Amino acid sequence: MTAADAKRLRVFSAARLGLAGLLLALVPFLPADLVPGLHGGMLALALLAALASAATVLLMPPLSAPRRMAWLILLLDTVLVTAFVAGTGGPRSIFAFLYVLSVIAACVLLSRAGGLVVAGAASALYAALVFGRTVFPVTALFEPPAETTALEVLTMFLNTGTFLTVAIVAGGLAERFRETSRELETQRRDLRDLQAFKDVIFQSVSTGLIALDDEHRVTAFNRAAEEITGMRTADAVGRPAGTVFGPSVPLAAIDAALVRNPRGSARHETALTRPDGSTVPVRMAFSLLRSGDGERLGLIAACDDLSRIRQMEARMRQADRLATLGRMAANIAHEIRNPLASLTGAIEALTASGGGGDAERLDDDRERLGRIVLRESDRLNEIIRSFLEYARPAPLAAERVNVSEILDEVLVLLEHRSLPSGVKLGREFPPELTWRVDAQQFRQAIWNLCLNAIEAVSEGGEVLAGGARHADRLEVWVTDTGDGIPAADLPQIFEPFFSTKPGGSGLGLALVHRVVVEHGGQVDVRSTPGLGTTFTVTLPGGDG
Repeated sequence: MTAADAKRLRVFSAARLGLAGLLLALVPFLPADLVPGLHGGMLALALLAALASAATVLLMPPLSAPRRMAWLILLLDTVLVTAFVAGTGGPRSIFAFLYVLSVIAACVLLSRAGGLVVAGAASALYAALVFGRTVFPVTALFEPPAETTALEVLTMFLNTGTFLTVAIVAGGLAERFRETSRELETQRRDLRDLQAFKDVIFQSVSTGLIALDDEHRVTAFNRAAEEITGMRTADAVGRPAGTVFGPSVPLAAIDAALVRNPRGSARHETALTRPDGSTVPVRMAFSLLRSGDGERLGLIAACDDLSRIRQMEARMRQADRLATLGRMAANIAHEIRNPLASLTGAIEALTASGGGGDAERLDDDRERLGRIVLRESDRLNEIIRSFLEYARPAPLAAERVNVSEILDEVLVLLEHRSLPSGVKLGREFPPELTWRVDAQQFRQAIWNLCLNAIEAVSEGGEVLAGGARHADRLEVWVTDTGDGIPAADLPQIFEPFFSTKPGGSGLGLALVHRVVVEHGGQVDVRSTPGLGTTFTVTLPGGDG
């Protein structure tokens, strides 16, 4: 017997207790014609025995052999029902239906075989009762024999047949009920195991998982999400997603993008502010959350803490900068050597020309040498300025600015310079394009890109500056129709002091690369020889 069967035995005992109490209170008040030949002593003894046995089962501690107890109780009930029927009229008793209740209880508590055994015992006892009081009146010693009628004999056979029929039918139903119960219990156990398995996976993964409903309220929050956000599950579940993510995550735009592409995911990088005031950089991947039948339930966000990655990137940038400075030291020595040689030669010539000779010629030589000194001094100054600007950058002062205004200002300044004949400057950006950048450094980077593009085009060429926002990133591009960059030079164009232009310092694109990397972005270049070049600056995590 399972624990459920033991529980059913206790429920059955409680029902026996209630039924016995009800009969004990009801029978004395029934009309005499309904209970002919009433024997109060026998009736009271049977009911009290039923009450005592039912109370004993209910008050006993958990049984070690509940099946044996069930057999004992059911067989005892059969005897007690026989005594009750005998005490309320025997063959004429209206309480013969109590046998049926015992048979049904046997089918439920035991099995079909148990029901048939109890039905057989009930049939034998009931038939013995009828025969003992009518056909073979063994009770003639203490009561006058009753007259046997054909109806009583027929009723006896009908009742005994009913007991067996009920045992067969109820036994079949009970067996089916048990099988269904076992299947349901197996399914519940499997569901519990599956739920436990899912809970273990949900709570064990190192990625923060946050589930949202259609109204963007938090419905699930695992331990990794607690560590990343600094919030407890109890404080997060049921609250709006903005409480966890802050205002920088455009949930409406992400939701719309996922509706357009249900099988895709939307990625977003931002800095979450924890309850203690600290911030943590995170990368979030949003996907639609669906049930087994495909019905949409909301969104699920997988969050990764980027703190270590950002620290590694900072260390790599520092190491790369140190290595670059090492290469720059060698290059700057080479770059400075030529102007110094020119300056030294000019000064020596000026010193040597201090003697006699044609005065007019001497003045011309001094003027020409003076121009050389000024030119080479300016060249040295520009090299040192560019070097310091690259090697010792000012800290970023990022704020929300209109990037379109910066692009337009740069183009207006370039339009007032002496451009090559027929060169056109084009604009491809909206009037409003707000993003968080350091306005001064970003303007310098755009200026260098546009200036390089103008120097790369020939007469009749075109330079196009554009910008656009794509979800969680900003793209700014500068395109020219020049001769393009040779494929062999592309890997080195961002190296300091690498230049293919006569007189170029090679620090313009290096400065662009440094500024963009400091903003957490990247610079991509696409060049086709003979057709032109496009530089694309991509910046993440704006809040425009």
